Amino acid sequence: MEDNMPRDDHRSALLVTDAMERTVEELPPLQDLVPAAVAQGRRRRTRARLALAAGIACVAGAVVCGSLALAVGNDARTTVRPATSGTPSASASPDRVQEPEPYRTPVHIAPTSDGERATAHLPAAERKRRAEFQQRAAVLLDKLLPDAVGLIRPVDLEVWRYQAETADGTVFPVIFSVRPSGGGSGLKSCPADPGALKGGSCEQATLPGGIKAISLRVFADSAETMATEVHFPYGHSDVTLMVNPAQGARASAPVTGKELLAAAADPRFLELVRHADAHPMEKRQTSVEGG
Repeated sequence: MEDNMPRDDHRSALLVTDAMERTVEELPPLQDLVPAAVAQGRRRRTRARLALAAGIACVAGAVVCGSLALAVGNDARTTVRPATSGTPSASASPDRVQEPEPYRTPVHIAPTSDGERATAHLPAAERKRRAEFQQRAAVLLDKLLPDAVGLIRPVDLEVWRYQAETADGTVFPVIFSVRPSGGGSGLKSCPADPGALKGGSCEQATLPGGIKAISLRVFADSAETMATEVHFPYGHSDVTLMVNPAQGARASAPVTGKELLAAAADPRFLELVRHADAHPMEKRQTSVEGG
């Protein structure tokens, strides 16, 4: 077939064949090409896997960041600020100012006696001192007395008067009095004749520090309702803690003598008593209203 080709075509074919042979001769032997190709394929596969893993990590990071952003946004809208704890956190400053206790709106009474009118005209600083003490006492008594007594609020013109009100509107007058006695001589004792209590009860107890106290459960306001009270001397004062029957309702004080004694024995209550004894807010008198 080559013999029948024109001379020029035959010459061109030889040139092409020669060029192809030279190109093949410059390439490495066949056995060297296979390992090189395998290694190159492995490198490409490794790079592809790394790229895929990086992409997955980026996507996962974006999802986590998005979740955190959503959580922060939701907390900002729905988280309720927790109540203040008396124990500071590890990161809290040792002289961090604690938040004030919840404020109890005082029950207002119009002055009807000389004492109430005198209280209404006390200097502003003294009225503030008494009001702050009553706020502390109301919040503490609310913690120490049974829930059945109700929410306790101070009465504004008498530092020793408080009012407890239940959810259904039942009101129980409460007395917390630290009255100067001139030496803490107002120690009371249970009657020798139980009949003198007319169906009530009396219990003697000893509070922390060796303080002698009595707890009384006696009829008050009517023959059907009873009051509960605790009396004890402290320093130069006579102390009374008392829950009276409900106003306008036939309901006895919803607290037992033991429960009232437990409240009086609480160190926080005795600290309030100590403060009132050291900084009197009542005048010396022979009787306590409601006692």
